[in-house]
Order: sequence, then structure tokens, then C-alpha cells
Amino acid sequence: MRQGSDHIWAQSHIGYKRKTNQDRFLVRRLDDRKGVLLAVADGMGGEAGGDIAARMVIDDLERASIAYRASEHDLSRILAQADEKIRKRAKKAPSLEGMGTTATVVLVRQNTAYWSHAGDSRLYLFHAGSLDQISIDQTFIHDLIADGTITREEADRHPMRNVLDQCVGCGSLSVESGRCKVMEGDRVLVCSDGLFSRF
Repeated sequence: MRQGSDHIWAQSHIGYKRKTNQDRFLVRRLDDRKGVLLAVADGMGGEAGGDIAARMVIDDLERASIAYRASEHDLSRILAQADEKIRKRAKKAPSLEGMGTTATVVLVRQNTAYWSHAGDSRLYLFHAGSLDQISIDQTFIHDLIADGTITREEADRHPMRNVLDQCVGCGSLSVESGRCKVMEGDRVLVCSDGLFSRF
């Protein structure tokens, strides 16, 4: 999104490797027209389950009451509520066992981006000619890279490179959250791993 204008663009593409697309996204202008809520959810856990989990998160964000003074803590609370709903639904339907979704949500308002995140969908900020990843991938492999156990090149070939540490609906949810400045001319990008992954 470009701050200070109406330039907001969203797209989903199935890609060239999979037969289904479980990515869901949200672009929602706040009622006061002074902010915008952006989100991406990438479902997992079987064709039906992943799609349902991703849709449940996006639906909750679509319906949520976002107060003028909302922050990253409010976004985290919405994801926690969605986590509980997804787990309850999976418990009622054995065919949905193991379903969950990544979720990255950002509220951009008055030159600040408030964000909350679970999984490996990402939030980027393009500022002063540099594209910086704001969110941190909650994956098994990221922890190994961070502590120096393996290199990024080794991670590309690691058999557990796609294993998540966190997801909405997987139980014991621990979201990452924060805020960052968004200046005139900056760009905010929220995307699933289908955009940045080389696998």
C-alpha cells in the first residue's frame, strides 16, 4: 500500500506446482477512512481443512470491530480467537483434523503499521529503496539459521524447510507482533510463501 494515496493492490495466483490455492487475503478500509487493514492467510492441513482455516481467519478480520486506537495487541487477540474457533471446528469434524493457517495482518494508520503474525507468511516494508522483511518466519528452519546450526544455503535443501513452528489453529499459539513507521512513498507488502519461496 502507498501511504497518502488510494493505491492498494491485491492478487492471488494458484502458481504452477499445486492444484488448489488455499491463500486468502483481505483489504479492508476502516470505517473512519483513516486506515486500512491488510491480511494474508495460507491454509494447511488437507485441501478442505486448509481452505476452511484460512477463510475463518479472514472472515474474523473482516467482521472485527477495529477501534480508532487499535494496536498490534488487538490484532493478536483476533488471531487468538480465530485459533480457538478453528481448533473447536476441527474437533467436531475428524476430516478436518490438523487444519490450520498462517496469518499475517497489518493495520496501517497515521504513518504507523501495527502488525501481528503466525507462521511463514510475511510482512515487508519498502523504504528508501530498500525492501526489508519485518515479520520473522516462525519455522523450524529459521531457528536453525538464527543460532548458526545451518547456513541459508543448507536451509534451501533441508528436509524440514517448510515445517512451521506456529500456525493459527494448531494450538498453543504464540504470535509475533510489533509496529513500524510508514513514511510517505513507502510500500507495505503482505504475502504468502508462494511469492517468496524458491521451493
